[in-house]
Amino acid sequence: MDPQVTFGRFRFEPATARLWAEDAEIKLTRKAAQVLAMLLERPGTPVSKQELFAQVWRGTVVGDDALVTCIQELRKALGDDSRQPLYIETRHRMGYRFAAPVAGAAHAEVPGPAISPPTGEAAAKESTIAVLPFADMSEARDQDFFCEGLAEELIDALTHVDGLRVAARTSSFQLRGAHDLRDVGRKLGVGSLLEGSVRKAGDRLRVTVQLIDVSTGYHQWSEKFDRSAADVFAVQEEIAEKVATLLRGGALDARERRAVHRQPTGLDTYENFLRGRQRMHAWGDQPFADAVQFYERAIALDAEYAPAWAGLATTHCLRYEWCGSRASDLEAADRASRIAMELAPELADAHLARGYTLSNMHRFPEARGHFEAAIRINPNLFDAWYYFGRAAFAAGEIETSVEAWRHGADVRREDFECPHLAGQSLRLLGRMQESLDFYRESMRRCERLLELNPHNARVLSLGAGGLIYTGEPQRALEWVRHAERLCPDDMGVIINGALVRVHLGMKDEALDMLEKVFGKGWGKREWIERDSDYDPLRNEPRFQAMLARLK
Repeated sequence: MDPQVTFGRFRFEPATARLWAEDAEIKLTRKAAQVLAMLLERPGTPVSKQELFAQVWRGTVVGDDALVTCIQELRKALGDDSRQPLYIETRHRMGYRFAAPVAGAAHAEVPGPAISPPTGEAAAKESTIAVLPFADMSEARDQDFFCEGLAEELIDALTHVDGLRVAARTSSFQLRGAHDLRDVGRKLGVGSLLEGSVRKAGDRLRVTVQLIDVSTGYHQWSEKFDRSAADVFAVQEEIAEKVATLLRGGALDARERRAVHRQPTGLDTYENFLRGRQRMHAWGDQPFADAVQFYERAIALDAEYAPAWAGLATTHCLRYEWCGSRASDLEAADRASRIAMELAPELADAHLARGYTLSNMHRFPEARGHFEAAIRINPNLFDAWYYFGRAAFAAGEIETSVEAWRHGADVRREDFECPHLAGQSLRLLGRMQESLDFYRESMRRCERLLELNPHNARVLSLGAGGLIYTGEPQRALEWVRHAERLCPDDMGVIINGALVRVHLGMKDEALDMLEKVFGKGWGKREWIERDSDYDPLRNEPRFQAMLARLK
């Protein structure tokens, strides 16, 4: 940072921790001055509580009150109002942002990606859990969608609870069936596992759950719920609340209790919703088409069920982005996301769906508002951070994309995409050491995910790009070729395979592959125009012709 930073009528000297209002010095405590210095290093960008605690109270465990006291001291010194801030803005459950224009500030180079898991006393404060897919004990064994759906609803509910870190379904669902539970916990990096079974017969539902301590293999809690199938929402809420209070300690507060609550609907509606979400996760044009049908059936049964509208909008966006760029999908996403917002303006998934839709419509300022609203409602909603980063990158707000992906990588510590994409953005910003650190973190996570599933084409294809930047080009080529054997028609696999070949000087082969996708008008032009991986192709007439076809 420069020797002196000015904002409004104030100036601050980071080296001496002294603050002036014009010619009058304002005394600050040492901790408050350190907090101000950190905020001024990244003006306009949120600084998380975790970062502030790690830097200002390094090696000391303190509560939120210590940080709040510093913020109050700074606001008093600056004559600031927390309700209508000119200088220090609270970002709900995220941290703080210095909102005023600043002269003389320089962005601090943060060594390494600040996303490594907590250790020592910090780790002791954080409870980690994975929810495994429930076993189907129904006579016909035809309730797999219901078992997955119940587990995913619990995952979503638990992400709203402060002090809990919940493994993503993409990891925990890899480990269905018979496994040594302590080995499962080790692979997923969690301290507790929630598993169970579902038996559904007519209008009766029996759910058995066990909460297991990974370190000992012993049950921390188990219970059987024998209810009417229509009571599934109450069962989910009871399970989520019991697990949260056991792991974290203390009752849920009013906000958490509202977040854990599931919007009730008829059982047929709910089953169609769960089937739609299961097919949406399967990924691909046909699974997306199936998901649309199931969501539409759910809506036909209950037109006020907002989660189905949000799911429908998200699926149409996925089809638009990855399966043909059809205008009809974007129009359908626009309609469905608007209805989801009208029905449930406090539903994080509704804001996420609307933000994703608007970003595909190139309306980034509006999209940003919805992504930020989703994050305010649930700061642990990974998809909000992930798609916020993608939208920011496509709109040219590269710094914002780094921060969004940094948070996404912290929220979901098994995810490899956010650190990979943050590395890409940092490379564009010329922050090469940070970029390399993020690529290395992404590769560490890729290796762990491939331990769970060696045939994960998405990890192999995108992870191959990280291998290029961490100095393993031949291994990168092996990974993309493996991915191409697994999913030869997947758009992401084709594009990532082409880009690896670009780096290896195989331009003609890369252009042939890109022709399969971009030649049909599939792809996001604004993203491609900013992605430096395409730079070696920009003067190629074939590539220029392809780019001209994109929207």
